Amino acid sequence: MQILLTGAGGLLGRAIARQLVDRGHLVRALVRTPQPPLDALGVEQWEGTTESLDTVIAIANGCDAIVHVAGNADPLAAIEACYEANVAATDVVLAAAELAGVRRLVFTSCASVVVGVHDINGGGETLPYPPRWPAAYPHAKALAEQRVLAANGEALATVALRPGLLWAPEEARVTPRLIDLARRGRLRLTASPANRIDCCHVENAALAHALAVERLEPDAAIAGRSYFVSDGEPISIEALLAALLRAHGLALPTRRLSPQLAHWLAASAGLRRRLPGGRQPLLEPFLLNLVNRNAWFNIAAARRDLGYAPQASTRDALARLARR
Repeated sequence: MQILLTGAGGLLGRAIARQLVDRGHLVRALVRTPQPPLDALGVEQWEGTTESLDTVIAIANGCDAIVHVAGNADPLAAIEACYEANVAATDVVLAAAELAGVRRLVFTSCASVVVGVHDINGGGETLPYPPRWPAAYPHAKALAEQRVLAANGEALATVALRPGLLWAPEEARVTPRLIDLARRGRLRLTASPANRIDCCHVENAALAHALAVERLEPDAAIAGRSYFVSDGEPISIEALLAALLRAHGLALPTRRLSPQLAHWLAASAGLRRRLPGGRQPLLEPFLLNLVNRNAWFNIAAARRDLGYAPQASTRDALARLARR
């Protein structure tokens, strides 16, 4: 298939591009700036953004499918910017698919679209959206997901994937700040050691996207549905953090902050970040809400309908990372 991939310059987008190319597909990537790793894969790169309907139509012409990954995942982004990048941009991609005659669209959602203030232990796709969200990002992704699923029909088959907490050893947004704080003795734990969350190695998430685009047809069982995908082994945030720190010769901190104090500090840091010269804080209310409760999901539907089987094990990957 000829596939248009948005967000191809990011960690997940690059992994999806590799999966699709390895499986024999032709990939057109929508990127803000040229990406050398995509050149190495032989991916056709188009510069632009999902803000321009004309641009997306031009790239989508002749494509069999769109994999829409692009979005703003910054939990502290201004509300307007978050909705523009995640909701309005999805509207543009849906319109472009219709006008260009594309028949399949796979959307990257996130598991947090159903996470509110209550624990989730092995929940499935029948979980409702919460009455309110802890941040603009999961709310915006939920709105975009609803638009994508509502667009499913004879002309355009759609499906939404909900990865757990995306991670990879080369993740560059949160991990470097964690390591820096630990080295300076300023890292504190906030979550209960018993709390478990779903992680999704970027290669597992990429595999799920490739499987979805290959199985998606107007009359397919997956059309018009959402699916949780993860590594299939819920893990405590402390176990994840301990492995990351060990890989850098550091130990897990012993001092803790109460969740209430951590949320207050995170809210304050978020406000300061929006001031001129403000720095990106480590404490983010959205992430704290996620790790300070149980939030893991049943991936039986993805196994059954997508043929999904996690290839990268969280614990094995963390063990290899710790041995570096």
